[in-house]
Amino acid sequence: MDRTFDGARLKIERANKHIADVEARLSALAQSYVVRIKRNPALGNEVIEHDLTDRNAGVELALLIGDAIHNLHCALDYGWLGCVERVAPEQVDKFAKFPVYSTLKALEGALKGRKIDVASPKLYALIVSQIKPYHAGHFDLWAIHKLDISDKHRLLIPVVGLGAVDGIELEDKAGGTETIKDGWTPAQPPPIRIPIPLGYHIKNNGKFSVEVIFDEGTPVESLEVSDTLSRFSRVVVQVVEQLESVM
Repeated sequence: MDRTFDGARLKIERANKHIADVEARLSALAQSYVVRIKRNPALGNEVIEHDLTDRNAGVELALLIGDAIHNLHCALDYGWLGCVERVAPEQVDKFAKFPVYSTLKALEGALKGRKIDVASPKLYALIVSQIKPYHAGHFDLWAIHKLDISDKHRLLIPVVGLGAVDGIELEDKAGGTETIKDGWTPAQPPPIRIPIPLGYHIKNNGKFSVEVIFDEGTPVESLEVSDTLSRFSRVVVQVVEQLESVM
């Protein structure tokens, strides 16, 4: 029984465990959502405060995100090495890693420099023409590579914020209603304080959505963390299966 790609699959399984932990942590974060009604002591008007009482989520999520990314990156390396060991064993050394480059030209140069095009034209064509692990070719593979490098130097702390809000409604003394905040807004760090004009009563506090996105400076900035990690996992599974098909 061929077990060449067992290591890659085990790494994907471990990554998926970390992604499940991310989702569980996000669920716990959402449970910490609270709405408070306060009074402005200076003006006497009411203020609605939307907040998250969970202050540890950012750092804890960063550790889980980093572990998930690292295991997905390792799965790519394991899959590549397993394939090269079979089709181009003379190119195996301690630096044999899944090739990810910024441009197609750089990718082609690296593969030709290792003589992959000669040792296995099929593998060379698969990488260059189908998998395309470079920035403009397959962004997710390039992003996994860059994120794993970044995590070696600093935590991938996400932005924890409150985004879209569902209907904050006010009622005046005559019984008329007015919606002051409804719909999509850029995610903002909590707490979010919304002053209510004098003479109005709060009819509906509204509710903000809890959003956790990748921070600025990452290749996936502003993308939702859970969905992005799940997509990364599916991408790596597909790549490992493609590498296995070369055998």
